[in-house]
Amino acid sequence: MSSKDLGSTENLLGASGRVTSRSTLVSSGASMDDILDKLKLLNYHKDFCKPNQFPLLHRFYFLNPHSNPNEQLYYFTSLFGWLMKVLNRSFETPGQFDDPNATCATIAGELKKLGIAFDFGPAKLKQGYGEAVLYALQSVVDLAITESKLGLKKPVQRLDDYPEEAEVDMDAEVTTEMVEVEANDEEDETFMDLLQNKKNDQEKEVQPLLPKTDPQEWKLEVERVSALLKIQLPNNNKDWRIHLQQMDYHEKSIKELMEITETQLKKISNEIQQTLEQISSREKYINSQFEPLIEQYKSIQDQSSDLKQKYTVSSSTVSELTNELSKISEDLDSVKSKMDELGNGMTDSKPLISIKQGLAKLKTEMKQMDLRTGVIEHTLLHAKMSSKAAPLEPVYFAY
Repeated sequence: MSSKDLGSTENLLGASGRVTSRSTLVSSGASMDDILDKLKLLNYHKDFCKPNQFPLLHRFYFLNPHSNPNEQLYYFTSLFGWLMKVLNRSFETPGQFDDPNATCATIAGELKKLGIAFDFGPAKLKQGYGEAVLYALQSVVDLAITESKLGLKKPVQRLDDYPEEAEVDMDAEVTTEMVEVEANDEEDETFMDLLQNKKNDQEKEVQPLLPKTDPQEWKLEVERVSALLKIQLPNNNKDWRIHLQQMDYHEKSIKELMEITETQLKKISNEIQQTLEQISSREKYINSQFEPLIEQYKSIQDQSSDLKQKYTVSSSTVSELTNELSKISEDLDSVKSKMDELGNGMTDSKPLISIKQGLAKLKTEMKQMDLRTGVIEHTLLHAKMSSKAAPLEPVYFAY
């Protein structure tokens, strides 16, 4: 990491020590790499990751959405709370099960208190990744680097005074059988040497053995061979010791999680109790405020019931009157029809014409009857006169 990369903090900070605007920060190439480099300067892996059991960040963690968004947001809020502690700010680190909307709003408020021009909304921080999260982390990390007053020096390149290492045969494989064979051969060689030395002791005195190899070359050989002599035995999952270690590990993790969950549950229970108290007090206040309105509503409801009864009575009378009106209208219609018939009869001249025709017909019939009676009288008179003069003969009348 060059001094130019480490010195980017001075370029991102203004003359007053505050972070520049968002557009300047984004255009100056603020990325996850820069954030990781500055977090490493602040020893976040020892002071933050190990106590809180967080994994180390990689360069794409806050650039893309995580498979578990809640875990990603919790990592961001916890890291922000730790950076606020580095800045000696009174900030309560939010829990994993806190309300994300309230947590992001609190973080946005803290950024504004630090003098950071945060133009994003809390909803952008709620995602747990993206430009808003990178901007918030970059701004707080820059302030933490400034507050910590780290002395950044130019890198010094040292000369390579170390001896060259011997070449290691990476293809060589060492097994337990090969190690045992080599050990047996060495033991046989040493035993034969001892026998030969005993024979020589009988002839001459034993002289001290001096090493013929160079100590430096011996060290290089040891370094070369030690890497190949490491034997890794496979883990047997059926071994009771492994199960015991797993039980101890799980017990420790459960205890740690129990402490965290107990504190969180206590906090949640306190919040719920406070919320219930607020709801009860608010309910009492609302009841006291709306009690006269409730009484007024009851009185109006009684009046409405009375009016409904009156309405049913009046509706029944109205129905009776409508029935009477229908009957009277029917009688009136019948009377009107009779009057119309009489009026039509008084104004119609057909009856007079029929009467006149009947009178004329009667007159003609009367004339015919008079004529017939005259003829009959004449015949009777003629018969009488003839009967006096002659004996009576039957007289036949012709009609």
